[in-house]
Amino acid sequence: MMRKYADNLRNVSLFSTLKENQIDTISHILFVNSYYRNQVIFQEGETGDALFIVLKGKVRVCLYDEEGREYILDVINKDGFFGELALIDELPRSANAIAMESSELLIIRRPDFLKILIENPTITIEILKVLSRRLRIADERIRWLAFLNVEGRILKFLLEIGAKSGVKVKDYIVIEKGPTQIEIANSCGCSRETVSRMLASLIKKGFISVMRRQYTLNPGSLKF
Repeated sequence: MMRKYADNLRNVSLFSTLKENQIDTISHILFVNSYYRNQVIFQEGETGDALFIVLKGKVRVCLYDEEGREYILDVINKDGFFGELALIDELPRSANAIAMESSELLIIRRPDFLKILIENPTITIEILKVLSRRLRIADERIRWLAFLNVEGRILKFLLEIGAKSGVKVKDYIVIEKGPTQIEIANSCGCSRETVSRMLASLIKKGFISVMRRQYTLNPGSLKF
């Protein structure tokens, strides 16, 4: 039944190098579930028993402090995946996952996933590569949160999004349907009011231009 999602699996970085028979094997252990906007997929501290792949929609992975303020760790778009850590270390979920819009997710349960890893060393190697990349990204984010001022953090954040989903137009990077000011604030450790002031400053300096939620970045003018 889930064989129809084989093409979707090929677009997921975790499985993109697999052979046809390996893709076919994984497609037979998939489940699919739909989530409405702002629905919690899982919460920090819960037992993790599944890997999620975004088939449609968008999911944010976040943490909350003691006062309920949100910090966005990542935004997972179509063909992205999340939840793999708990499958490997069997520890509780380290963050929250929330659907940002109506979303459809493919789900692989832990027992099935571990069986696949044991039988397919190629997937195990890809998992290790992905975890290494995500650790490097986390290290980089910690670095710029620690050493850059708010303006620099916002620029870095927008550049990350531009590298992931932006479109290059001549010397510029255009982000369509970019983050809201609240999302920027929650990702950069500041208030929405601060984001508004910093964006105005960046626009004045010619580093970026903003039209509603379309951001145009000028990478050549940026220095950190």
